[in-house]
Amino acid sequence: MIPRKRLLISSSLTTVLPPHTIKQSSSHGRTAQQPKTEQGCVRVKAAYYTDRFTTEDTFIYGDMPDPKIGPMQVLIRVKATAINRKDLFRREGAGGGGSPPFPFVDGLEVAGLVEAVGPEVTDRRVGQRVVATLPYGGYAELAAVNRAGTVPLPDSLSFEEGASIPIVFLTSWYGLVKMARIEAGETVLVQSGGSGVGMAGIQIAKYFRTMVITTAGSDEKAARARELGADLAINYQKQDFLPEVMRVTDGKGVEVVLESVGGDVLTKSIQALAPLGRLVTVGNSSRSSVAPDLNLVRRKNAIYTGFSLGGQMYYGGVMAELAKIIDLCGQGKMRTVVDRVFPLREASEAHRYVAERRNFGKVVLRP
Repeated sequence: MIPRKRLLISSSLTTVLPPHTIKQSSSHGRTAQQPKTEQGCVRVKAAYYTDRFTTEDTFIYGDMPDPKIGPMQVLIRVKATAINRKDLFRREGAGGGGSPPFPFVDGLEVAGLVEAVGPEVTDRRVGQRVVATLPYGGYAELAAVNRAGTVPLPDSLSFEEGASIPIVFLTSWYGLVKMARIEAGETVLVQSGGSGVGMAGIQIAKYFRTMVITTAGSDEKAARARELGADLAINYQKQDFLPEVMRVTDGKGVEVVLESVGGDVLTKSIQALAPLGRLVTVGNSSRSSVAPDLNLVRRKNAIYTGFSLGGQMYYGGVMAELAKIIDLCGQGKMRTVVDRVFPLREASEAHRYVAERRNFGKVVLRP
């Protein structure tokens, strides 16, 4: 079994003030009156936005009402929740889906213990270790989740590891396995190998016995990508990945690209495709408005397609795939990389850390 990576815990703590007025966990020190239940009682600590999105400094760490569960839901005592790029986009008004209800608690994935089950839930029990996906609400001590959105977490994985798996591994799994249908012996280019999706994509591609080329923004990240199994890791700060890809493939190009950056990277990724190649775009972290060169796609007789995990969750079948992934990680056949763990009260600093692309793999918040 692959040894578990030691987790780096952020050591600085913010003092929790009395529940009537909790200071914002940021250098601005803004205060806010806390929301109350009908009984005037507040019990659950959360990192949330009061009435708007702007910068990471608008997070409030304080008390929120206990979440209530429905008949087919479970209440999870959150032990860890992970940050995703969509969290940052949503905070900056680019996440799509319209304006959410305020006060708003973000967080798309959690790991923890089942605290309570709805009356119609028969296959989850109090005290069970689970991983869960949810539309929002993960940045809190308790989260109400649809039972269908939960998967048992094996003892071989920590809560921090479990929380870091769902979004990035599902995105890469669907992109490579379901959409691109990678085959053994093919050459796969995984862009942004230091990101969560890239970290997962490298390992999924290697699990299916392909040759993996990846890109990274530093020599250190390139070295870590190779440790995960990448056959070639290119520091794009030092060299253009396109000529290097063409060199190592003898001018042929790659059969598959997993692309999540957009802009010029997407344009060059299409150029890097072999004839009859497949490119799956799963994101646009650069937020570029540059359109893909579909004429080149046609000339290469290539397939260009996109994947949205949120859309697939609507269509169904996602949690069965997550169960497979969790099992593979639990057996050590793939492993997640938790770059750093922040206390939940430091959500502002954690968002800043991710926005500055200082992480390799996932960043986790611990309530």
